[in-house]
Amino acid sequence: MNNQTNDDLPVADDPVLSSETSSGVVPHGTIHRIVVALDASAHSRAAMDAAVTLAEKINAEVVGLFVEDINLLRMSELPFAREVLFAEAKLRRIERGDLQRKLQARAALLRHEIQDLAKEHNVSSTFRVIRGSVEKELLAAALDTDMLALGRLGHTIARRARLGSTAKAIVDRAASAVLLVKAGASGGPIVVLYDGSAAGRRVLEQALVLAEHTDELRVLVWAPTESAAFENRQLAAHLLEASAAPIQYQHLSGDNPFLVLQWINRQKAGLLLLAGGDTKLPPDIFDTLLNEAEQHILVIR
Repeated sequence: MNNQTNDDLPVADDPVLSSETSSGVVPHGTIHRIVVALDASAHSRAAMDAAVTLAEKINAEVVGLFVEDINLLRMSELPFAREVLFAEAKLRRIERGDLQRKLQARAALLRHEIQDLAKEHNVSSTFRVIRGSVEKELLAAALDTDMLALGRLGHTIARRARLGSTAKAIVDRAASAVLLVKAGASGGPIVVLYDGSAAGRRVLEQALVLAEHTDELRVLVWAPTESAAFENRQLAAHLLEASAAPIQYQHLSGDNPFLVLQWINRQKAGLLLLAGGDTKLPPDIFDTLLNEAEQHILVIR
């Protein structure tokens, strides 16, 4: 299939992009409660910052969730389990009691960090500690919240960081919206990818809510063919006519994921909104964006 774009992938400030605004439609998809998964990683701290910052903008509550990994505790009971002490260049047996105390200390530190950050931003917050399987407990938490926020990247020795296995499972199976936070991502406009599906329409509805707190939306409309992409662009403009924020539209057709990635990354955005679940977007494009887009990603079901 040929890949086409009507404007040859212009940069963010290219005057070829159109701007259309009006008003009159009531948006849906308000987020009242954000659960943020916390651990000891830099991506966890970034997720905390992003969740609290977003909660301040949309007047939502933040719930910090720390999962004491039951698999880690079970591993400590194995007779051959050891931890590496790099400063001393030796191995030491993992004691369950020591591990529990370290987990409790980490939870206490995270509790204070999220409370202080929430107070600084005038956001309501709570903190929970649960023992269990990390993936299972996060999926359960996603049933009782509007949004689940977590660090986007996993630990890897590969040259390119990839979406973490837990984050991938959450995106595939969570019932709520999922905010995937990338440490080091900078602020900027909101970018929306619309594919003409029912889930894509919900993405536009959420974009209307977030547009109340941003200076600009940039909408990339995708479809398999040029004619369908242009039709979807007209529909997106109609669905977003309630937005008071200026909107730039671009449409793109074809199945090359790197053309989509190229346009999105050139926008220097702070947040990318994607549809999850039953969509028209090819899996290769969706997965490429999850792994390589430079922004925080909000997946809407």
